Amino acid sequence: MSVAPLLFWVFSAMVVVGGLMAVLLPRIVHAVFSLLLCFTGVAAVYVLAGADFLAITQIVVYVGGVLVLIAFGILLTGRTSEATAKQEARSRKYGLAIGLVLFFGLMKAIGATSQFRVEENPVGDGTTEDIGKLLLGDYIIPFEFASILLLVALVGSAYLVRRPKA
Repeated sequence: MSVAPLLFWVFSAMVVVGGLMAVLLPRIVHAVFSLLLCFTGVAAVYVLAGADFLAITQIVVYVGGVLVLIAFGILLTGRTSEATAKQEARSRKYGLAIGLVLFFGLMKAIGATSQFRVEENPVGDGTTEDIGKLLLGDYIIPFEFASILLLVALVGSAYLVRRPKA
């Protein structure tokens, strides 16, 4: 028996538990750290699927970028006392009901299709080299344009949040 199916279920459980904790924990700082667990599990599932480029992108963009941005935004604004207030029970009931409806709807859709059947698929050499050749070859101009656009957006956002001198 291969260890890959066992690892898939472990990482899938990691994603589900991290996501549930991110939604249900009352303190937002704890929710951010449980979101780290969820994002890392998604990256591990990408590795198991042989999508190494997506796994590294998941770690760099979501864990290294979005999650750190959320954490710094929470910690630097000084509004953690307002953010740690518990949600009302009514909004949790609505959220749970909507989540259950979505869960059962997705399970019915997955069960009704034959596209999601698991088959043994040997993992290839990887995707990073091919994507790198395309990005730095045929698509170098759009790639550089996107990086310059992101740099301008970063400088502009830093300028907008700068406090005026009193």
